[in-house]
Amino acid sequence: MVLSYAHLKSLDILSTRLDSFTELAAPYKKHFTASAVVIEQSHILLVHHKRIGAWLPPGGHVEEHELPHQTAVRETKEETGLSISILSAPVPETASANAFFLPEPLCIHAVKATEAKGVFYHIDLAYLCKLSQTLKDKDNSLPDLEFSDELHNASWVELSKLEKIPLAINVIELVAVAKSKLKLAD
Repeated sequence: MVLSYAHLKSLDILSTRLDSFTELAAPYKKHFTASAVVIEQSHILLVHHKRIGAWLPPGGHVEEHELPHQTAVRETKEETGLSISILSAPVPETASANAFFLPEPLCIHAVKATEAKGVFYHIDLAYLCKLSQTLKDKDNSLPDLEFSDELHNASWVELSKLEKIPLAINVIELVAVAKSKLKLAD
């Protein structure tokens, strides 16, 4: 592929923007988080987090004993009661327990977060996921949700109604990336 001048210019602009964001984030601690983007029947699974005060995909901090994709699965189960699995291109197998490949995230994004302990940047690995159970088992309706105490609510939100509810930063962009990956029309 030959890159045109316009391509090179847009890459240069993107690089400059990323450098600027990197400088803004530099003084803050970074926490790694993982989230699950689950889209079924033109609905997305979202949680309304008490501390954040907005709707976002289920997820949370990566614990010391787990890998990021495991965090997305665990947090979704804890926050909504649903079992999910990661959608990812097949990963190459290795013969080593010391060096291996992980499922590819849908994207990685950084979100500035103000918490009781200060201001941080959450470096979030957002995974495209699917329900582990099939909807055909239950008359094709979306499964009921059981939400945890740290949430106001959990819900299946129609994709067409996302802009009518208070969303956390980057949710609209996450949905756009997921819809593109799933080849869903707007």
